Amino acid sequence: MKASNKCFQWIGFFFLLIQYAATCQAFLPSRNFLRPTATASYLGQSTTTSRSTIPKIKSKTALSGGLFGGNKISGNNNNNNNNEIENQQQSRDSTTPKRVLEIPVQSLKKGGLRFALGLHLIGQQNTPDPGSWRANQSSDTVLDMFFRDNSAMFSVVLEESKIVVDRYGSRPSLPYMLQESVILHKVLDELKELAFGGEGIEEENRLVRLEERDGIEKAREVLPARSA
Repeated sequence: MKASNKCFQWIGFFFLLIQYAATCQAFLPSRNFLRPTATASYLGQSTTTSRSTIPKIKSKTALSGGLFGGNKISGNNNNNNNNEIENQQQSRDSTTPKRVLEIPVQSLKKGGLRFALGLHLIGQQNTPDPGSWRANQSSDTVLDMFFRDNSAMFSVVLEESKIVVDRYGSRPSLPYMLQESVILHKVLDELKELAFGGEGIEEENRLVRLEERDGIEKAREVLPARSA
């Protein structure tokens, strides 16, 4: 009896290791999407941001290629995927990103915050319908969300003194704009929870500490009002 219990304990431990390995792999930077560097001026300051081409999202796609190592596709599927992305990059003009919002911070823990926001964005990929969005981690500090109609995307960028959201795409569709607002309101909700939620968390241990206590609500003011 004791031997059986011990066997079940080892099996459970083995599955926990598999889950842990899958979680760690989720946030390795992806090479699926190229982001050439460009310099632009926002809010009176000269900052270096990145351009992004926007790969087409198939309706069945629900999980992020970058977050879950989607570049590991074998055979013809891999060749077709690479050709599709290459064709999109050649046919699409690079666009200068538009700053959507920014939140000044006192400090942030980039690794932990990237992980928390990445998981949150993965959970929003099927909003409002399956395959509406595709999440991708393009670097240690940049999380991308691509919309299914291929008209635009946005990036959440974790900088030393602020969190910013940039939009790529010169002509975002109306459905994109509506759904971007929905997703960003939820991202702000998540940041608010990380900054102020939970009991017994020391201030210095929080993943993000805001420069201004109402910084998230100030950022929310630039978004269309959320539906009741």
